[in-house]
Amino acid sequence: MGRCLVYQMTVEAFIICWNREDTIHLTIKHYLKLGRVILYDNFSDDRTREIAESLGAEVRMFGVAGQLDDQAYIDVKNHCWKHSQADYVIVVDEDEILYHPHLDLFLANALDNGCTILRPQGFNIHSDEMPVSDWLEIKRGENNENYSKSCVFRPLHIKEIGYRWGCHACRPMGNVVYGPAGLHLLHYRDVGGVDRLIERHRLYQGRLSEFNKKFNLGHHYSETEADKRKQWKDFSERSVILSEAGLL
Repeated sequence: MGRCLVYQMTVEAFIICWNREDTIHLTIKHYLKLGRVILYDNFSDDRTREIAESLGAEVRMFGVAGQLDDQAYIDVKNHCWKHSQADYVIVVDEDEILYHPHLDLFLANALDNGCTILRPQGFNIHSDEMPVSDWLEIKRGENNENYSKSCVFRPLHIKEIGYRWGCHACRPMGNVVYGPAGLHLLHYRDVGGVDRLIERHRLYQGRLSEFNKKFNLGHHYSETEADKRKQWKDFSERSVILSEAGLL
């Protein structure tokens, strides 16, 4: 951990977002603890941008107003970080929280050991309640490999990250040296109750671009309300307190 004493590690978080005025403050505050925050906003029509800027995040726009377009989304994640001079960049959605009990020290040690890309263990978080002042108030859910995304890497060493649809997989190019286990990515989509999720999916379905419809991207938004309620119930029954289960 010697590097922390002689070298100020720099981290930049790139966050993708649309209409999250209810939670964007939690995400911005979490990543500001590590360094600079750049929010890529898909033309939110609520107070998301205003809140983010008031907290110190830089806001940039992407895509087309009124459209959820996976091609625009993947283009942002594959390129938004390319001019960064930071030691590490973090590229995540607004509801994805990078976690380690000593996150800054974990990243500093990874940097010391020459790690150029980190793949955290993914978890789906589940709760009928919403957090009040910190996402990490809720740590109930389940292990989910689908969210083990390679979302932390060194921009001066990784020339292309090569994310695929949803960024669940990637094809990094450059000096690729994977880091150690122990880092977690907590996905907070399923919090705040099933009605919140159903309403969110209704809004997403209405915003799907022609590109998405052509390639059937985002098809799960059109699942029936009954199916979503059943999935929520099943998820609730599977969920455990992650720390008590030894998963965090």
